[in-house]
Amino acid sequence: MRRIFLCLPVWVVATLFAACDTPQPAPPRTNVAMAPVSRPPTPSDSLCPRDGRWRDCHLADRINKAGMGISVMDTITVPYFTAPGTRYRLGKTAKLVAFYFADSAAAVTATAGLHAQRLTPGGDTLGAWPSRPLETIRNANLVAVLFEVNATQAERVRLALTAGAPQPYTEQPQMLPSATAR
Repeated sequence: MRRIFLCLPVWVVATLFAACDTPQPAPPRTNVAMAPVSRPPTPSDSLCPRDGRWRDCHLADRINKAGMGISVMDTITVPYFTAPGTRYRLGKTAKLVAFYFADSAAAVTATAGLHAQRLTPGGDTLGAWPSRPLETIRNANLVAVLFEVNATQAERVRLALTAGAPQPYTEQPQMLPSATAR
């Protein structure tokens, strides 16, 4: 009798392992049609024109390639710019407001007379901004203002946006490598 009680735990454990190894029936398959997820246009898309001017799609592409996520929050108006700006969230907390002008001359005209770093009128430290601007980046027809960023984020955005304006598309000749005999 004692031998049976000693073998019982071994038998219970073996039975449990055997039960765990039995395959479970697969759930029935259902065909669910999912709508394709649209993505924002990138510079290689025909929806994002390559005419040498900054646009929303170029900015998003550069920021994404700099390793930061970007999403549109809303638009913002400031009294000293005629066009509204687009407010973006960068990463989890940083914010960027971008103003797209017709050309670089229009951007220079719009920012003339404003403080170089804060984009506020003389003597005003906050202006119409939601919080104190940390940095302003100008490149061709783009004026971008950074808020609530740390030094690393500011540097990434600055390098991404000052690397040059998006270049217009030019057809490149296709050169095939010459064949070499071996």
